Amino acid sequence: MINETCQICGGCPFRELGEQEYRQRKQKDFEQTIGNIKGAHPVIENTIYIGDGNRRRAEMDFKLVKGKLCLGFNESKTHNLVDIENCPMLLPEINQLLPEIKAFLQEFCSVSQSPLPLKKKKQAKQKEPIRSGSIQILYADNGMDILLKLNSEPSLEHRLLVGEFVNKISNIVRLSWVIGNMSAETVVEKMSPELYIAGFSIPIPQGVFLQASKASETAMINKVMEYMGNTTGKIADLFCGLGTFTYPLVQNKENEIISSDSSSASLQGLQKALNRNQIQNVKIIERNLFKDPMDASDLKGVKALVIDPPRAGAHEQCRVLATLSSAERPEKIVFVSCNPKTFVYDATTLIESGYEFKKVVMVDQFVYSPHQELIALFEINHENN
Repeated sequence: MINETCQICGGCPFRELGEQEYRQRKQKDFEQTIGNIKGAHPVIENTIYIGDGNRRRAEMDFKLVKGKLCLGFNESKTHNLVDIENCPMLLPEINQLLPEIKAFLQEFCSVSQSPLPLKKKKQAKQKEPIRSGSIQILYADNGMDILLKLNSEPSLEHRLLVGEFVNKISNIVRLSWVIGNMSAETVVEKMSPELYIAGFSIPIPQGVFLQASKASETAMINKVMEYMGNTTGKIADLFCGLGTFTYPLVQNKENEIISSDSSSASLQGLQKALNRNQIQNVKIIERNLFKDPMDASDLKGVKALVIDPPRAGAHEQCRVLATLSSAERPEKIVFVSCNPKTFVYDATTLIESGYEFKKVVMVDQFVYSPHQELIALFEINHENN
């Protein structure tokens, strides 16, 4: 349903379109993007549409203005904060708690900071009051995880407010905060927030990247495993993050998984989950794959790759793959991209080096926005090698 807030919020600019018109426009844009890849003739499979009311994570700004707390997203193409009472993209469980969250932040931002203790004869310095910040909300598989991003250090009164708030709301399992560029601090934790993937329980570190919805995560896992097919043996999961695709791959005990990423927090979470679930067939490598991509020695014996880079793409990794001999190359690449524009470059590099672009599907998890996700399958074309 389109309301006045939706019309000015910048989160989903195509919401004024009817559903069919929106989908046709999104599909046409996607096909045009794929058409820009020279030498590519993949099967374009039916788009996987994720509807409204599925987003499990959101980051909102908040600000106390003239004694009133504003919580929401920025107006399109501005820094004007639009106060949100209900967002059609979000899970109902999140929308139901927004009034409670807003009331808590109102009280949190109304706290008057006390002066810092006197040091020798110097005058006490007044702490900077907290009047704004941002809040990350994640609805994990066992409850809500909240992370506050603040510019000033909270006081004891702030901590007490957090404790009261979390204990009052039964389905909030953890609240943490980050002050400036410091590491996240857990303030209250009833239990560890978790994901459930492929039969494994996975603890979630604060602030790590996760897919926007459970529905899209499940759909992407299913498609990656479909494209992986009967491939078994050594498989590398590059830009693995918390291990979304590692867990379904390890279910086959014949597989040996190499999981690599540059995020220490994500890899620590992955290792914790591997230990908890007694998973032995995974080797973790912490590496910046933009600066130090996997080469022939790293990929020795690797039969398939899953590549899931951030928006910047995997240019350096694909260029290295293009230099490998036919005997050194993985037979199959399942490429997950959140930015089709950078994917065009990477796909072109792979095709020119002898890979055949077999299939591709769009996953539309950011409904009524121009944002596109895709999953693509590449296989070695032995006739060109």
